[in-house]
Amino acid sequence: MPDYSVVLTPTAETIYRKLHDDAQSCIDAGDTSNAKLTLMRMVDDAIDNIIPHDPFNVGNALSGSLSNIFRVKKGRLRIYYAASSKERKIVILYISESLRKAGDAHDPYSVFARMVLKGRFDEVFASLGVRKNIQVGQQFN
Repeated sequence: MPDYSVVLTPTAETIYRKLHDDAQSCIDAGDTSNAKLTLMRMVDDAIDNIIPHDPFNVGNALSGSLSNIFRVKKGRLRIYYAASSKERKIVILYISESLRKAGDAHDPYSVFARMVLKGRFDEVFASLGVRKNIQVGQQFN
């Protein structure tokens, strides 16, 4: 199995730091069973083990306009990423712990798709050789 480097975009890193700070606050307060710690462990497990173990798992591939992008999900947690086998690199694009509710403006897939459409990750896609499939004017429910 090839080793992949894993990096976070500034967007993902901001969310990761907030989750980490929340978890650390729980540890500092002696609350070691808090859900914030569980969430942080799930994020770390996904980034350190699950994604690098099989980054191109077809079960994690998004389809349609978001094809060439992958995600792992555990409960409310969604981690979106792109990867390059040639570069042996995985880039975590976005981390969400929002409830999944299709059609809702705050649905994590809709939020992520809007970020992709606005070009937030174009530089990442170009560096990995990942083609963006979203068309201008496309609607996301």
